[in-house]
Amino acid sequence: MALKVITFDFWNTIFDSSGGIERNSYRIIAIKEEFSRLGADLKPENYQAAMKASWEYFNSIWKTEYRTPSANETVRFFWDYLKVPYDEQAISTVEAAFAESVLHFPPKLVEGVEEVILSLREKYLLGIVSDTGFSPGTILRQLLKDAGIYDSFQAFSFSDETGVSKPHHKAFMTILEQLDCPPHSALHVGDIESTDIEGAIGIGMKAIRFSGDATRFLANNAEPTTKANAEIFSWGEFAEVLEKINN
Repeated sequence: MALKVITFDFWNTIFDSSGGIERNSYRIIAIKEEFSRLGADLKPENYQAAMKASWEYFNSIWKTEYRTPSANETVRFFWDYLKVPYDEQAISTVEAAFAESVLHFPPKLVEGVEEVILSLREKYLLGIVSDTGFSPGTILRQLLKDAGIYDSFQAFSFSDETGVSKPHHKAFMTILEQLDCPPHSALHVGDIESTDIEGAIGIGMKAIRFSGDATRFLANNAEPTTKANAEIFSWGEFAEVLEKINN
């Protein structure tokens, strides 16, 4: 059966990881300002250690519980890690800084993806299946709007909204149910084998592994082989590969 729906991962598939250093600095500045207001005198290495520990905390939950901690949960982890007394106003301020940092230092569209999306929307229903980190789905929607491609998508599945992360079947079925599409008539494109590819293949979707973003944090640790129907290394390859899969 011909494809009806194509879904995309967000990070390192549509958008790259550029701006990450600036976003990280912005978050640390926000934490320092609030801690200073609370009278907490901490050394720079304390903040760096807390940031590193927060990513480890996030990844542990992401990989074992198949969910992504919210910005609020992560910020509270900072408070606990650095043993600073709780202050709800300060936590709220830092949470907002964490979530909105990506708007102040936005990533770039991966080269060639805009042209592909604008072409596909004439023939297919499009969706996004994305795990979220510090920035929730509401913020990622704004990035799509700012990039001028938001209206190309008919459905969204963000982990902070569904309560699950890939490869959980609900992450993908949320889109397919919205668009009334059986898994065998859908294709997912993403960069991570264990989440994007195994999740999509696991429910009967077709899959393409996108390995064309050089800014991807885990690029050097990517699995050498894939269960996907195909792997591409640039968006310029997509049309030809899609035609083969769709026939």
